[in-house]
Amino acid sequence: MIKVVFFDAIDTLFRPYPDKISLYRAKIHEITNLDISAEEMIKVWEIIIDKTERAASKEVGVNDYNAWDKFNQEILSILGYKGDLSIAGERLLYEVWSNPENFRLFEDVIPTLNHLSELKILASCISNENKSLYNFFDHFNIRKYFHNLIISEEVKIEKPNPLIFKRGLELEVIQPNEALHVGDSLLSDYYGAKNAGLKTVLLDRNNKFRENIDIIKINSLDQIFDYLEV
Repeated sequence: MIKVVFFDAIDTLFRPYPDKISLYRAKIHEITNLDISAEEMIKVWEIIIDKTERAASKEVGVNDYNAWDKFNQEILSILGYKGDLSIAGERLLYEVWSNPENFRLFEDVIPTLNHLSELKILASCISNENKSLYNFFDHFNIRKYFHNLIISEEVKIEKPNPLIFKRGLELEVIQPNEALHVGDSLLSDYYGAKNAGLKTVLLDRNNKFRENIDIIKINSLDQIFDYLEV
């Protein structure tokens, strides 16, 4: 029986507003004066996300925590920015990802968390983010629902490394088969949690992974209750 549901944060609980690509394009223009098309931004985003997730999956321990450090710098480099990548990348990180005003809460979050509470099933979060993520849970008034927040910057491990999921299990004092993980990334969330022994479902809100027929997918958070064995 599932005792704890682990949630990813960004694109699972919180959605960039108005959307990730528009937000990034606007902020990059503000910081660098670069005019980037939506198509180019999407292409670069997918390249760097794939590269970063694969680098994180090769980490062997906390001393190798670095895969996401230069995420924004690499995006800016590919886009052709010639200024100080370190300064611009840090601004992009904190002005986009560290500000909850740039996000909205998905409509299915509160009803799902309330139902889990009624079932006496704990909710926790495992996220590849910095410590500003605490502000998101406070800003949207959902901190009260979460038993633990496992944030990569604090534990120095990143998804899809199995060690971060094992850290979550240790904090909850449960076995892998007593946990369900739900998130939107096929590599970081679905296969990361699966490789750590957890039960896992992929949150595919926009049917992006429709051709992946060998994985367990849901389109909204309220569908997790079909996988809790209660």
